[in-house]
This record gives sequence, C-alpha cells and structure tokens, in this order.
Amino acid sequence: MDLQDRTSSPFHPISIGAFYPGIERGLSADLIATRALRGQAFPVCTSLVVAGSGVVTDVLDVPTDSVDAQLDHLLETREPTAAKVSIVNHPATVDVVFRHLASRLDGPVLLDLTLSGPSGEDVVSQRGIEALTEHLEQADLVTLRVRDASLIAGMEIPSLDDAQVAIQRIGQLGADRVLLRCGRLPTHFFDTDSAPPDYAVDLYYDGDDFALYEAPYVQAETIHGASSAYLMYILRTVAAGAPLPDALQSAKAYVTEALRYGLEDESIAAPNYFWKWVQETSMS
Repeated sequence: MDLQDRTSSPFHPISIGAFYPGIERGLSADLIATRALRGQAFPVCTSLVVAGSGVVTDVLDVPTDSVDAQLDHLLETREPTAAKVSIVNHPATVDVVFRHLASRLDGPVLLDLTLSGPSGEDVVSQRGIEALTEHLEQADLVTLRVRDASLIAGMEIPSLDDAQVAIQRIGQLGADRVLLRCGRLPTHFFDTDSAPPDYAVDLYYDGDDFALYEAPYVQAETIHGASSAYLMYILRTVAAGAPLPDALQSAKAYVTEALRYGLEDESIAAPNYFWKWVQETSMS
C-alpha cells in the first residue's frame, strides 16, 4: 500500500488546544486543515487566546472540569482515529488530557509543544511546561518550533549544530521521536552572521539517528494555518499506517507546494488559494 492509498483511510482526529477568536490559528486552523484533507476533526478547547497584529494580549484557561467533560463526551459519542495536542496550560488539565488519551484512544498522538506566542509571549506557564514534559513519552511524535525548543532544552539554538544538541536533550526528557521545525537556521554557529539560507529545514530525531527534511523557503506571512496543514497531514498519514519518516518527507513537500500555490495570488485571497490547493490535491 503506497502513501496515496494510506491517506484515503478515514481521518477523525481530536484537536486539543486553544481557540483564537477572529484568527485562523489553533483549533480553527486544525478544523480547516482536517476538512481540507477530507477528514473531520473533533475540537477540545483548553484556552482562549486573544491575539492580533502578531501579538498575544490575553490567555484565558478553560476550567479543567470543562476540558474533562469535553473529552469524555467525544470519546463516548465519537470514534476518533488520532489526536493532536497543542496549547494546554494548567497542570491538572494536562494530566486529564493524557489520562483520557492513554486509556481511551486507539490511534497516534502528536504533541505540538506550543509554549509561546508569535512574538515570544508566554502562553503556557512554567508549571504547565513541567506538566507537559512529564507526558512526553505518551506522544508518538513531539513537534516544536525553535523558540519553544529553547525553553524545553534550556539553551539557545542559533544553528543546526545547536539544534541537534537541543533535540537530544528533549529526547532524554522522555520524547521517543522529536521533530524540530528549524526554519532557516544556518548549519553552523559561525555561519550566523551570513545571510539566512534559502531553504527551510526540519530536524527529526528518533532516539538514535537524525534526519533532515529540506524544502525551498517560501515567504508566506499572509497565510495562517500552514503549520496546522503540515502537522495534520503528518498525523493523517501516520494514522493510516505509513512509517513516520515517509509521512514527514511527503508532508514537507506537500505544504511547501501549497504555500507556493497560495502565493500565486498576491491579493488578500492568498489564504483561500492555499487551502484550495490542499483540498484539491487531497482529493486527487
């Protein structure tokens, strides 16, 4: 069975994370991405994040009892095939989320450790970070941006050399498989004064070996939700039985092409073209 056959399987993930009113980020982006990939997501809201113009201005946690009730209802009335976990702040809520997933979900779990806002603002407290770290081993894949990996690993990450050290530290905390979304990091520390490379890199670590996934860098500030499309594509492919390295490679190429297509129109409609490409290619 090839990747195209695998991704035709039903895809019904639980998306656990934050709702951003008025912005296609977090749960909203996950719902759009899953629908574009011909699936249906079941959202569980853990926080309300108020953000605009690239800055988070307020974060309101949903009470733990409410998150517990949302998960209990979904797992009683639906048959999810996977789960993506992102922003969860309160330690008790973190424990509730992973207790439900461990005991009642038959499918892969992707933990997207989102700890900070677009401009570096905290969206998860130190106690929340510590609680999430205690559950790293329950995720089939842990994904992070460089800024959030720095918080977990306790070090700066100015180059891919440093990224390898950081990702190993995260693995030592309990994560079996880690994907660090490095963007345009230079290869070596002594390259940091040079112009950024013209490609974007993701670094994968399985506890033994490293793998790099490269694609041409696409400047796409006007398009929100690309990370949701990327991670949901990975989760869908793995849930359908594909090996994780194959899923990572195909997802990288897939979202890069979607971004290119979306930017063919330089108007405000560019995000619509991005999602149009995702939907059309998932149906082919």
